[in-house]
Amino acid sequence: MYRPIRDYAIIGNLRSAALVGKDGSIDWAPAPFIDSPSVFASILDHEKGGYFKIAPTSPHESRQFYIEDTNVVVTEFTTETGVVQVTDFIPIEAEKSFMPEEQETTFKIKRKVACISGEAEMHVEFMPRFDYARGTTELSFISRGILAHNAGKRGILVTRRAFKLDEERNVASHSMRMREGDTEFFVFRYNSGEVDIRKDSTVHHEEELVRTIHEWRAWVARPEIEDQPTEGKWRNEIVRSALLLKILFFEPIGTIAAAPTTSLPEWIGGERNWDYRYTWVRDSAFVFNAFFKLGHLKEAEEYLNWLVNLCALADPKDLQIMYTLRGSTELAEETLTHLEGYRGSAPVRIGNGAYRQQQWDIYGGIMDVAHQLAGHTPSTLTQAGERWGVLRALADHVATIWREPDEGLWEVRNGKRHFVYSKVMCWVALDRAIALASEHALEGTVDLWMQERECVRTEIMERGFNTERNTFVQSFDSTELDAALLLLPRTGFIDGADPKMLGTIRAIEEKLLCGEGLLYRYTEADGIEGAEGAFLPASFWLVQAYAYAGALDKAEALFESVLTLGNHVGLYPEEIDPGTGEFLGNFPQAYTHIGLINSALLLRSCLQGACEPVDVVE
Repeated sequence: MYRPIRDYAIIGNLRSAALVGKDGSIDWAPAPFIDSPSVFASILDHEKGGYFKIAPTSPHESRQFYIEDTNVVVTEFTTETGVVQVTDFIPIEAEKSFMPEEQETTFKIKRKVACISGEAEMHVEFMPRFDYARGTTELSFISRGILAHNAGKRGILVTRRAFKLDEERNVASHSMRMREGDTEFFVFRYNSGEVDIRKDSTVHHEEELVRTIHEWRAWVARPEIEDQPTEGKWRNEIVRSALLLKILFFEPIGTIAAAPTTSLPEWIGGERNWDYRYTWVRDSAFVFNAFFKLGHLKEAEEYLNWLVNLCALADPKDLQIMYTLRGSTELAEETLTHLEGYRGSAPVRIGNGAYRQQQWDIYGGIMDVAHQLAGHTPSTLTQAGERWGVLRALADHVATIWREPDEGLWEVRNGKRHFVYSKVMCWVALDRAIALASEHALEGTVDLWMQERECVRTEIMERGFNTERNTFVQSFDSTELDAALLLLPRTGFIDGADPKMLGTIRAIEEKLLCGEGLLYRYTEADGIEGAEGAFLPASFWLVQAYAYAGALDKAEALFESVLTLGNHVGLYPEEIDPGTGEFLGNFPQAYTHIGLINSALLLRSCLQGACEPVDVVE
């Protein structure tokens, strides 16, 4: 039986993640990394995918919550006779200074079962299915554990309990009567086949839980920051979003996944099912813009380090729009035909064929991050002796290619166009390069950049703005709208209260709004069959557009309304069915939580009379 996507919480550390349902079932867990093959994947096929469930045997109610300021989740079951809590976490590894290889890394999920009051019978089912449930995963009993293996992949469930094996279903299970004060740990370790008596003791598990809680809270607190951006109005929503982004952050490399899942459909039964477990250059720039505002400069610095090192090894024209979390350039798209997909929504895809597309907006995101970091830490431009040279080459590249069409940020599959948002971000790339050279006395082809920046602006105003409808449009000489146009004021390209921008907001409200504060990305064909839901990040973009336009009451009302769309633990999807409110798309979605953070911080600043400054170049 498939659970609603909204019924899941996420646990993770700085490389790994898993989804835990309100029913106590872990239904998605790639191992050892977010972009690795799955061990549990019943969210994509409830019969074949595999799961790890702990729940009462009798009728019960459940609630789920995070331990405050952590990514440790508690699922609390209340039966007629007692209350039992299952605490799930993926420990934060103490060693983060190396770049791990899959065969050398042990991934572990720890599950603490504790009877809080009364008594209850709990049932455990362990059904791993390695490699996206390809091949056969065999289970066998060893001392203090259950060994699972499949074609070179292996893992172990460490337990003191005596399980039974259902050979027909290939599932190990155990039922246990728990009374108030009883505690039991179940630990799954990937890439391991032995029990370590010291590390698999209850004392060690408790110590690791305490340490993991402490490390998450220490990251949130950031005691070195005097003016804590994670305090004040909407504090809890900002912190939960930041914690989600931190799970998706891949240390020590500096990349970040767009989401921890693959192929959750943008419409039930549709084919818009994509693998999001990779690092998009564009999304990363948005993420680290949010991290920067929250005072987490280390993450932004690591991202820029990774990106500059990547660019230094290749010609700017060879920069891809996305990479694997460990920087690989190959993301070949493959269909897993043996899995039926979430609620029958096939195909299930791994890899992402869009990695070969050309999307010009990525250069503006890179240059914007570099400009922000340089303003805070000027050495950002000179460390390793490569950074400014790489950034300068990117700006020179933009000056030569901005007149060409691209596939745009929506990754359309029906041909290239002159997308207005792409052109604006080319303008941003040139604008920030000019600013960097001027503010830090750096050499570059500044005259060329200034000339081309003006040409980009002129072309956008002449071909990207429809005077009859008084709105910017999706692509040159078209009449179609695009929710991404709401982002123009934050780039500094145009004042948020400019009549052209106000006209664009009104046009988008009229054509793309599809519910209370919900918007479609666009409405015309994009080369992909099937419908999709409302794109939730666009709701936060509209909040920001209202704020930049000076309509603060409207911005705050919309923001509060959109906040109610999150699930029981404050997580948000990529899309929502505007008719039913059902979560759609990969979950939880970094892009959406970035929008939440940026909207909250912008609104807070504006409401305090210090709205975030945006320098508009005329």
